[in-house]
Amino acid sequence: MKSGIYDQLPEQEYHAGEGLSASTLVEMGRSPAHCKARLDGLREKRTRALEIGQALHCAVLEPERFETDYILAPNPMDEQYADVVPVADTHLKAHCKKLGISGYSKLKKDDLKAAILEADPQTRFWDQVAEKAVAGRTILSENDMDLCHGVMGSVSRHQKASSAFSSGVAERSIYWEDPDTGILCRGRMDYYREDLGIVFDLKSCVDARYHRFQSDIMKYHYHMKASWYLKGCRAVGLPANGFAWLAIEKEEPYAIGLYMASDDMLELGRVDMDCLLKEFAECQASGIWPAYPQEFSTIELPDWAKKDLHDSFA
Repeated sequence: MKSGIYDQLPEQEYHAGEGLSASTLVEMGRSPAHCKARLDGLREKRTRALEIGQALHCAVLEPERFETDYILAPNPMDEQYADVVPVADTHLKAHCKKLGISGYSKLKKDDLKAAILEADPQTRFWDQVAEKAVAGRTILSENDMDLCHGVMGSVSRHQKASSAFSSGVAERSIYWEDPDTGILCRGRMDYYREDLGIVFDLKSCVDARYHRFQSDIMKYHYHMKASWYLKGCRAVGLPANGFAWLAIEKEEPYAIGLYMASDDMLELGRVDMDCLLKEFAECQASGIWPAYPQEFSTIELPDWAKKDLHDSFA
C-alpha cells in the first residue's frame, strides 16, 4: 500500500492489509512478544463487544450502509413464517407424520427434507428461508438492533454530536511512512472533518461521565491512538488541529459525553508512541521479540495495601 489517503476502503481489506496500526503498536507496551503475536494474527478475537461496536459505528457514522448491511434476526414466530417447517429432526418427523409419509422414523435430516419435498414440493424450510432473508447481511438480535437505533436517535437529537458528524468523511484510511524508521504506518479514522482539522472518535461505553471516561482514556490508551491519527494526518498533508471523543452510553438514555483531547494528553500520547515505534523497529531489525523479564523480581505491595498495613500498626 502506498502512502496516501484512501476513502471507501473496505474495512476487511484495511484490517487484512499491510502497515502498522496504532492498536498493534500499543501492544508493545505490554511486551514485544504480544505485539508480534498480534502482527501474526494470533491475538485477533471476534468478541461480541467488538461486533456490536462495529454495528454502532456503522449505525451512527454510515446510517445508509447500516440499513443495507445489517438485519434483524428473522423470527420464526412471525406470522409470515407460519407455514415454514423448522429443521430440527423432531419437527421434520412430525411434519412427515402430518403428510402421511411412511418409514420416516429412521431417516436423517436431509432424507427427511427430501421425503417432505417429494410429498409437497411447495414446502419451505426454516434454514433456507432464513438464509434468503439475511442475504449476506450481518444479523443483529432484537436487543442489539434496539441498541443501535437508540444510539442513532440519541446522536440525532444531540445538537453538538449530530453537527460533529456532518460535512466530513467516515472511515477514512491513511497510510504514511515514518521518517525515522521507514516503517509503513496506517490509521482508520471514525470521522474526519477537514474543514476543522479534527478527528472525531466514537466510543461506546458504560459511563460517559467526565471522570469515568477520563479513566477509560488512560486504561485503553485512547490518548496514544489519538496522537497516532493526528501524526498520520500531518504526514499525508491533512490539517490536524485536534482530536475529539464522542462517548455514548450503551443503555438508556444513551447519554453522550463530548471531550476534546488536551495538549498535554496528546503530547504524552505522542511521546509514548514514538518510544514504542522505536522499540518496534529495533525488534523488527533484530528478529527478537521478548516477552516478560526472565529473572525473578520481588513483587511489592500496591500503595493502597501499604497504607492499610501502616494504618493497622498506627
